[in-house]
Amino acid sequence: MHDWEVNDLVDLFARLQHCHINLQAADKLKWGHQKGVYIVKEGYQQLCSRNPVIANWPWKLIWRTKLPPKVVFFTWIALYEACLTQDNIKKRKIQFPNRCYMCKKEAETPRHLLLHCEVASELWSMFFCLSGINWTTPLTVKDAYESWSLWKVDKAIKKIWIMMPACIFWCIWLERNKRCFDGESTALGILKTRCTENLFSWTNLYPAVNAEQLQDFTNSLALA
Repeated sequence: MHDWEVNDLVDLFARLQHCHINLQAADKLKWGHQKGVYIVKEGYQQLCSRNPVIANWPWKLIWRTKLPPKVVFFTWIALYEACLTQDNIKKRKIQFPNRCYMCKKEAETPRHLLLHCEVASELWSMFFCLSGINWTTPLTVKDAYESWSLWKVDKAIKKIWIMMPACIFWCIWLERNKRCFDGESTALGILKTRCTENLFSWTNLYPAVNAEQLQDFTNSLALA
């Protein structure tokens, strides 16, 4: 037995103290306190009740959206800060100089790349200006995603609002890979436009056909 298993063993003994064994009855498998039949939902609830990390994970903010599946998967990985940025690659014993492909100033980590890099800050600031809010970017990717969702916005734009961080993450990741593997960079203005166009197409399930349509969409994002 390992040290980290002692608490689980003590918990097991505490649970067994309240069990009453009928020596006359035949042994049988039983789950939970109801009908004794295992249900995945009940099993998951039991797991969450004993693990605050799982219980507090913002999965509904990702999976219950209109985001494309590949964006959902990447966002999920980004919240775990497990996307293959240079610092995560170095954890696999691969040694090379670590420098952000976007700003070329700081080491590349998920937090830096998606939140605190100069390019990322410009994309976040664009949505701040469109929405008319002031916001201090949190330290971690998960905290940023959760705190963004806590803003009280009109029901009409709530679903769009929830998708904004994922839209920023996805645009940054595509641009990062373009600079890494193709040696090409996109002008900041064009990158902002693409980010807005992606959000429009994911929301409406069709692309913007003209600049006026996109302008009307951005105007609708204002909270005031």
